[in-house]
Amino acid sequence: MNSNRYYTSIIVRVIFITLTALLLAFVSFKTNYLYSIFVLIIIEILQTWGLIRHIMRRRNDLKRMLEYIKENNPSLYFSKSRDYPFNELGDFLNEIGGIVRQVRIEKESQLQYMNYIVKHVGIGLLSFDQDGNVEIINQAAKDLLGLRELNSISSLEGVLHGLPETLKKLIAEEQKVIALKSGNRLQQLAIRVSSFKIGQKEIRLVSFQDIKNELDEKEMDSWQKLIRVLTHEIINSVTPVTSLTTTISGFFRKGKKILPAKDISDETISEALTGLSYIEERGKSLIDFVSKFRSLTKLPSPKFEEISLNKLFDGIILLKKDELASSGIKLVCFSPEEKLNLFCDRSLIEHVMLNLINNASDAILSKNNDGERIIEIRGTVGENGHPRVEVRDNGIGISNTIMENVFIPFFTTKENGSGIGLSLSRQIMKLHGGTITVFSKPGFETVFSLIF
Repeated sequence: MNSNRYYTSIIVRVIFITLTALLLAFVSFKTNYLYSIFVLIIIEILQTWGLIRHIMRRRNDLKRMLEYIKENNPSLYFSKSRDYPFNELGDFLNEIGGIVRQVRIEKESQLQYMNYIVKHVGIGLLSFDQDGNVEIINQAAKDLLGLRELNSISSLEGVLHGLPETLKKLIAEEQKVIALKSGNRLQQLAIRVSSFKIGQKEIRLVSFQDIKNELDEKEMDSWQKLIRVLTHEIINSVTPVTSLTTTISGFFRKGKKILPAKDISDETISEALTGLSYIEERGKSLIDFVSKFRSLTKLPSPKFEEISLNKLFDGIILLKKDELASSGIKLVCFSPEEKLNLFCDRSLIEHVMLNLINNASDAILSKNNDGERIIEIRGTVGENGHPRVEVRDNGIGISNTIMENVFIPFFTTKENGSGIGLSLSRQIMKLHGGTITVFSKPGFETVFSLIF
């Protein structure tokens, strides 16, 4: 009904405008009716203005509704009490308004929920935009950084020199550990950064976690394992030496008296010399053990140079390919498609790779299978954009029970192994700012990864 009245009103107005225009045209031919012509022109203008105003009023209603939607105004509602012709459109707009209100309520609820989580989570969280303005900081982050409030990350310069620049330049998903003193307490903070965009703003989300207790526990665990190995090796050497010394001493004593030379037989002297040679052998073994231990703590300083990964691989193949082939082992290198350079001490990294290849060769020969024997060396780019070298073999593998011990000094499963190769390799990688990791599926494959 409202629509019919609206359209009828427009039609009537158009008819009156048309009739007025026709009358004006007729009167215009009568030069004596100037006053009438003027009146009709005024009437024509008023009628036209009335029609435009009538249409514009309805247009403004629609515009106001759309503006409310654009502004996400929760109070938007189109009243049907007005003489609005498009009732179906009005119902549709009200339905949209209801959806907008519901979405806004849900959005606010989710925001409150997220704020609650951020506030109560135990890990410190801090987010800031490209200008360094802090968007969010929770209580855990304030406690770790020793702050009450933080509006800009530039203020973190007072907490630790260079910290704002570190947060800006840290690569996404890369972790960095910093030492931070808060009051009388030393903290080891693990920092991880994620980057994302909200609209036109680039946001960096930083997490802070104090891992000092974990590091202390791991350090203590490492020391305990090392002490066990040292104790085992020393006792194994000293115990038989002590026992044998007592035995040899008994050859030349009777009670507390020393036997005269004429009472000592050639057989006794021979047994004593045999025992002394064994003591000498164990003494040399213990000295060798100590020398190896010192080698772990006195590595030479790296002499860094930029070297192509392909060139490094070529040198490894030249050194090991023929030797491995004689044992029926195939050495294969997969170089990265793109040119990849390492900034390293070539001799030290070659030492690490040769040690890994030797271990891989021993693992393959220990498997005693008639299948293909193969060692693969592969160069790739890691997730953080840094070079990565993998040494893979299809040997016997490493069981889960000993996996965590393979990097402990002097731990070995080989009969004649020294147990320092992998420990030395990890030390060398640390000197290069990298690390070494291992993955193994017993009976199928083992992969050692050098991450620079």
